Amino acid sequence: MNISVYTRHEADCPKRKDRYWKRCKCPKWLYYSDARKRVSAKTRSWEKAKSLAVEANAAPESADPRMTVEQATKLFIEDKRQQQSGDDLIDKLTRLLEVRFVKWCTNKPVVRIVDVSLADLEEFRKTWPGAALYKKKMQELLRSFFNYCIRHDWVKKNPAALLSKIRVDAVPTDYFTPAQFDKIITACETYRPTSKRLAPRREKVKAMTLLMRWSGLRIGDAIKLERVRLTGNKLLLRTEKTGTPVWCPIPPAVAEMLRSIENRNPAYFFWTGNGTADSAYSDWHRTFESVFKEAKLGKRCNIHQFRDTFAVEMLLAGVPLEQVSMLLGHRSTKTTEKHYLPWVSARQEQLEESVKKAWKAHEKKSAKKAKAGM
Repeated sequence: MNISVYTRHEADCPKRKDRYWKRCKCPKWLYYSDARKRVSAKTRSWEKAKSLAVEANAAPESADPRMTVEQATKLFIEDKRQQQSGDDLIDKLTRLLEVRFVKWCTNKPVVRIVDVSLADLEEFRKTWPGAALYKKKMQELLRSFFNYCIRHDWVKKNPAALLSKIRVDAVPTDYFTPAQFDKIITACETYRPTSKRLAPRREKVKAMTLLMRWSGLRIGDAIKLERVRLTGNKLLLRTEKTGTPVWCPIPPAVAEMLRSIENRNPAYFFWTGNGTADSAYSDWHRTFESVFKEAKLGKRCNIHQFRDTFAVEMLLAGVPLEQVSMLLGHRSTKTTEKHYLPWVSARQEQLEESVKKAWKAHEKKSAKKAKAGM
């Protein structure tokens, strides 16, 4: 960058015609010639202003207001990695920004991040797949990305913040009952995969189903699960920011099945290491569509319900909400409570007691009316 210092003289300054006069006490300003913008140095000392200009000129190129979309997305995702944001969030950001957004901007074409407008984002949003809840979460990630760009002075406004809100109808969390889950396991053994190696593929799908059911892992994390994270019958889910590892015991039969499945990449249970996380997710999504169709459960099903089943069954068994939240990897128990409130045993019991109290109140009123009528 090319940043110079000049003086913005006050009206009574005798040197007001010389903008580069150093020794007066008038305010000093910085001029960014590349961006054609002027910024107050917030000092009346030429030496201090000059020092600020030298520091700004020595700043890395990432602070250039001409930042491209591709560069900005890479820096944002790397910043999230440095924050230890978790593999699931990193995968979501990679799919949304590095894969979809960068590609869309390239085809537009929009090169600089500062040139992305509200109209562009509205057009980009139309390309998003999935239900309203998924789109709402993607919009929140996009807004977070542009806030990051604002902090780095690459853009002045957040166009994603101006996007119209996506309405999501709240529906109770659904899960698979034990009988329904048994049907899914049977379907894993009978569905017709496109793979020529029929038996190994069915076994791998069954192993994935059992893994998600008994660990609560999201499909993205399950796909990239490394073999070293399985020790005996315990699965290392993650390491907390405090450095404490979170282990989840899984049934011995499930652990043995995981160890026995074949995979081209010996470091992982399911992932080959080829392609993107987005393509791997799409492959498994299509696979489970076939499995759910074979199971004939009579309701809409999705992969995330395995994680919901893990959470609901533990809550119904009386496991404390705090422990369920830790296993799910939620940042707060409020998140867990929000999604699984109807299944928290204590809350369910309180609800039942409230209903019974309403019955008693109604009975008392009826009894008083009966006495009054005598």
